[in-house]
Amino acid sequence: MRISIIGAGNVATQLALAFTQARHQVVQIANRNQEHGQLLADAVGASFSSDFSHLADADVYILAVKDDVIEEVAAQLHLKGKLLAHTSGTKSRSLLQKASYSYGIFYPLQTMTKTAKVDFKQVPILVEGVNEYAENELKRLAKTISQNVHSVDEEQRQWIHVAAVFANNFTNHLYGLSEALLQSHQLPFDILKPLIMQSVQNVMLQSPAQLQTGPAARNDAQVIDKHLQLLSDQPRLEKIYRILTDSIIATYHSGKK
Repeated sequence: MRISIIGAGNVATQLALAFTQARHQVVQIANRNQEHGQLLADAVGASFSSDFSHLADADVYILAVKDDVIEEVAAQLHLKGKLLAHTSGTKSRSLLQKASYSYGIFYPLQTMTKTAKVDFKQVPILVEGVNEYAENELKRLAKTISQNVHSVDEEQRQWIHVAAVFANNFTNHLYGLSEALLQSHQLPFDILKPLIMQSVQNVMLQSPAQLQTGPAARNDAQVIDKHLQLLSDQPRLEKIYRILTDSIIATYHSGKK
C-alpha cells in the first residue's frame, strides 16, 4: 500500500518504520514541525510536507497526532473517499468524518518512544471502521505488521485504554516512585529488577488475581503499620500506599472474618 502519515511523534515514527519494513511505501510524512517531520521522512524515504490541505496521493492516511489536536488537524484534510484512520485509544472515529467518508481507527496498543524500535508482530492493533470496507482495509493493513489484530467498537477500545493505563502507566509510575525512594536512602533501583522481571514472567502465565502477594494480600497489619510509619514524613507516598493497600485488602479479604 501507499501510505501517508500525518505526524512525526512516537507513534508516527514507529508505524512509519514498521510499514516500511513490511514493504509498504510511505510516500509522505506531513507534520507542522519541519525538523522532526523531515527527519522521519528521510528515514523512510518519503517526501515531506507541512501543508495538511494538499497531501500526496496515497491508499491510506494515518493520522498519528496528539489526541487534543486530532479534530483540528482532520479539519484541514480534504481526502474525499480516501481511507483515513487516527491512532488514538480514546477519541471517536467521528472526529474524522469531515475529512473523508471512509475512515476509522488504527490503534496500536503499545508504549512507544522514537528511539526504541518496536517489534510489531505481537503488538495488538485495534481496528474500527465506519463501514465494512474501511474496517476490512484497516485490518488488512494491520495484519501486514502484526499477528495480533482485533476489531473492536468505540466503547471496547476505551475500556481497553483505561485498563492499559492501570497496567502500564500507573505501574511505571510506581517503579519511578520506588526508584526515588531507594535513591533517597542511597540504594540502587537495580536491587528490585529481578523481582520485577519475575513478576512480569509470572503474569504471562497466570491470572494476576492468582498471583497477588505481600502484606496487604495477607492482611498483615503489623507490617502495614511499619511501612506507614516509615512513610509518615512523605504524605504523598503514604497516601498512595494506603489507597493501594485498602484496595488489595478489599479485593482479597472482603467478607472474611
